[in-house]
Amino acid sequence: MKRSDIHYSIYLLGLLVLVISLPLSHFVMGLATFVLFLNWVAEWNWKEKWQRIKNQKVGLVFAALYLFLFIGLIHTDNWAAARHELLAQLPLVFMPVLLTTSRPVTPKAMKIITHGFVLSTLFCCLCSWIYWISRSVTEMRDISLFVDHIRFSLCVVLSFIFTVSLMVHCEVTSMSRMLYGLMAVMLFAYAIFSHTLTGIVCLFVIITIYALWQLVTAPKNQKKQSVAILLLLLLFSTYLVWISVQFFTNKDRYITQMETSAGNPYTFDANTPIENGHRVGYYICHEELQKAWALRSDSAMTEGRENVIIRYLNSKGLHKDYDALMSLDHKDIRNIEKGIPNYLYPRNIDFRSLLYPTYFSISLYQCCNYIENSSLLERLELWKASWAQFKQHPLLGVGLGDHKDMVDAQLEAQHSSIAHKKQRGSHNQLLTFGLMSGVLMVLYFLFMILYPFVRMRQQISFVYFAFVLLMLMSMVIEDTLESQTGRLLFSVMMPLLLLYWPSMTKPTEG
Repeated sequence: MKRSDIHYSIYLLGLLVLVISLPLSHFVMGLATFVLFLNWVAEWNWKEKWQRIKNQKVGLVFAALYLFLFIGLIHTDNWAAARHELLAQLPLVFMPVLLTTSRPVTPKAMKIITHGFVLSTLFCCLCSWIYWISRSVTEMRDISLFVDHIRFSLCVVLSFIFTVSLMVHCEVTSMSRMLYGLMAVMLFAYAIFSHTLTGIVCLFVIITIYALWQLVTAPKNQKKQSVAILLLLLLFSTYLVWISVQFFTNKDRYITQMETSAGNPYTFDANTPIENGHRVGYYICHEELQKAWALRSDSAMTEGRENVIIRYLNSKGLHKDYDALMSLDHKDIRNIEKGIPNYLYPRNIDFRSLLYPTYFSISLYQCCNYIENSSLLERLELWKASWAQFKQHPLLGVGLGDHKDMVDAQLEAQHSSIAHKKQRGSHNQLLTFGLMSGVLMVLYFLFMILYPFVRMRQQISFVYFAFVLLMLMSMVIEDTLESQTGRLLFSVMMPLLLLYWPSMTKPTEG
């Protein structure tokens, strides 16, 4: 075997291990990246590399984003954090250069790499299901065992895109098509089950766009599938509107009862949120709740426990008194003992259990101006603080490594209730770019995203478009590139899918 063939084999094996490790292991991600770098240098074929990157300038376009980080060094005060940021973001420059200067990935190798990523993601999904079955899980984010739940949800959605595309656009046997369909169903089910709102929103947006794209481009005999999908999405949207109205519509506008069946008076607090259509602070008899709880449970009646009991009874549309608490079954009592405040929350396949916690935080904000413990409202507060800082330093940003410190300072200046939560950052990738290196980095990032769609239109597949859309949607609510998984997912898949996905699928997909 020639020396170049050995290096090529190591390159393909390294890529395979890297994509397999994306949802699985931070350590293996780092190890595979290091091996790829050593192999790339050891090839020592710089003329060939230079010729390849001249022919595929998109690699330089992607890699140049990293250079804008140096703008943030002009006036940074936190050099330690700046050095860490420069080292952490190295994949943004190395991976595009590696993939465009190495020997092209063959369609067979690309299919193996794709399958490796999908199977690794499915393995992690199965591990999460087993963990959920064998443990008492109260926070669904805890079932993401290997990488953080938001980045893993991106891996799940991308794997779903891969399996659907392989099923529809590749020449495969009927058995393979069935297996791809089964994997797509499993990935879709996990995305819903995991309750990661970011992944679920991205999934449904991409499905909707895919159905519309098929409706426009597919032959007439295949348009029925797209119409069916769009009708199902319309029904699903109607259901979401209905459960939203059910939550926020106040059914307690008129007080119908002043006393319990035992003759004890109810208390009424109008300055409390609406939940499941009922005001939490209405129809409460604390004395009867304490008496009933002593009969139903051995756990102490603390203030926090009583709040859970009140919300739990309220979520079922019951008054908060002796009769209501005694009417609960054993499963309800166990939920209360676990601190679950709404009877719908444990229902993993019910979309109300996904949306209602966020709805409750909105309702709590409306009545009490309270934002803590709500990821959505806290993000809005972080965006507000980040935007205020960016407006003060639009050209050069606040400095590489200083962006989190400045967001913390802005929260304190605004007297925000989450000012005590330090080093949170912007939770928006564009705002993070703007704070680190100013508006030029933001503009270049947008140019980098648009470049392939303008200059390489023939290479654009729906899979590449869907991946870019997935990354952009995640960047709206998250600093996607601030984590190792996010950086490598972005920097590896962008050039890989752009350059090599079309070669392994039918021409109709492009």
